[in-house]
Order: sequence, then C-alpha cells, then structure tokens
Amino acid sequence: MAYATKAGRNAQSVTTSEHAATDAEIVTGVEANMAKAQAEGPQSKAQLLERLDAGTG
Repeated sequence: MAYATKAGRNAQSVTTSEHAATDAEIVTGVEANMAKAQAEGPQSKAQLLERLDAGTG
C-alpha cells in the first residue's frame, strides 16, 4: 500500500515537472521575442505589415 502511494506521488511529481518545463520554455520564447523586438527598435507601419505578411512578425 505504501509503495502504491509513493509511486502515485512520484508520477504526479514528474507530471508537474514536465508542465513546469513546458511553461518555462513558453516564457523563454516570449521573452526572446520581446528582446528581439526591443533590439530592432521602432518600425514603421509598412515594415510591420511586411514582417507580418512574411510570417516573421
């Protein structure tokens, strides 16, 4: 009985860790995109629309 409970807790811990890792990857991607946008500086409406049309914006 104690083994089953411990195995359940371990499985839950692994699941929680996997979700935390996924969330961290998403946040890192967002932060990288924000840093890139800040580094590239302001852009005109035409430049923005061109990037969006190219799928890189």
